[in-house]
Amino acid sequence: MEFRLLGAVEAWAGDRQVDLGPRQQRLMLAILALNVNQLVPLDRLVDLTWPESPPPTARHAIHVRVSQLRTALAMAGADREGVKITTRGPTYLLRADPMSVDAHRFRALLTVARLETEDLEKAAMLRRALDLWHGPPLADVATPRVEDLCRGLEEARLTAVEEWLDTQLRLGRHEAVLDELAEYAGQYPYRQRLLAQLMLALYRAGRAADALVAYRLARSRLVDELGLDPSPQLQKLERAILRGDPALDLP
Repeated sequence: MEFRLLGAVEAWAGDRQVDLGPRQQRLMLAILALNVNQLVPLDRLVDLTWPESPPPTARHAIHVRVSQLRTALAMAGADREGVKITTRGPTYLLRADPMSVDAHRFRALLTVARLETEDLEKAAMLRRALDLWHGPPLADVATPRVEDLCRGLEEARLTAVEEWLDTQLRLGRHEAVLDELAEYAGQYPYRQRLLAQLMLALYRAGRAADALVAYRLARSRLVDELGLDPSPQLQKLERAILRGDPALDLP
């Protein structure tokens, strides 16, 4: 059985999607899957399900929803794979292989990728990790509290994107990733590592003027909106582009 959290919340038994029921039920499974093989207090489920003011029946509603989840998973054959939701006092636990949860598999692939010393292998492993994503984490069940819970996952994804782009630049694939780089830099205008990657890719593609325009636009945005100057690394990169520093070329 496979649990998908990096996008809409889904469970799959082979090639068959499991009907997880209504939104609150899917949210509870997502919280348990994020904490697979760990005890999750009932009050934590209440807090994440009703972030404003839980109804008087909240605790009972959790019991009912978890019972319905157990039934849905059992009907999909979860028991045969050792997948089970257990109750221990006022806590719940999803017992499953952590690698059956895409969020945990993503982090495991990142760990392996960061141990690779060859860029081709590192790039392939990072790509495998990033291909697990199909949208914002827990996209169809998110509440403000849940979004806070997922912030670390989203940051890990962006860092992995930056690491993958670094491998592409080292491998001389600057032109192949230019469009993707420009899209990411536009979507996350305050991530200066992405801007540096975009500037370097443009420079290596023979577009030094465009690289400098990208820098100046970003600098204006940082100063006007955040009251910050570009990082010393970005300023150094701008100066290197201005003088056509051979160190910016591929080895």
